[in-house]
Amino acid sequence: CLFPFPIAESTAQDHFFTHKSYSSQMIQRIQTLHLLVATILLVAVNFFPLATFDVEGGIYRMSSFGIDAFGTEAYTGTQWLCYLLPLLSGVAALVSFLNIFGYKNRIAQMRKCIYAILLVIVYYMVYGAQTWLVFTVTQTMPLPSLSAQMPLIAVVFLFLAGRAIKRDEDLVRSTERLR
Repeated sequence: CLFPFPIAESTAQDHFFTHKSYSSQMIQRIQTLHLLVATILLVAVNFFPLATFDVEGGIYRMSSFGIDAFGTEAYTGTQWLCYLLPLLSGVAALVSFLNIFGYKNRIAQMRKCIYAILLVIVYYMVYGAQTWLVFTVTQTMPLPSLSAQMPLIAVVFLFLAGRAIKRDEDLVRSTERLR
């Protein structure tokens, strides 16, 4: 026999392709990809410079781990806000990564997407505050790098994941109404 179970005696509940099996295993495809891309972006932002300040005789480069001086004296202003950036992006990345495995509770998944988006908003507030503090010391406008846009792109992916999770929740509720 080709099948490990008798075909004539199998019921719809035992069959692999029933609606219940399909909804719990296959619904998560696209939001998993969205959440994974958001996680990768939120982790990767910590390894690239966020902004550059051109000062006389050199540059200051702001990253998630502080402000480095190249060709000029060391930066003496406040930089403790830079140390909050990897913490915020790391927590947002952790929330979005762990959200991948919470597929059985879609309502909680949507909430966690919103929490991760709020953490990224706080990340940008801290980034703006630190950029402003460096601007007041150096009196030069910052040149933001492309990596400073990574959390914004992650917000778009978190939003898309939340929409896909909501669509799946609506689909499951509509099928439950039909029963």
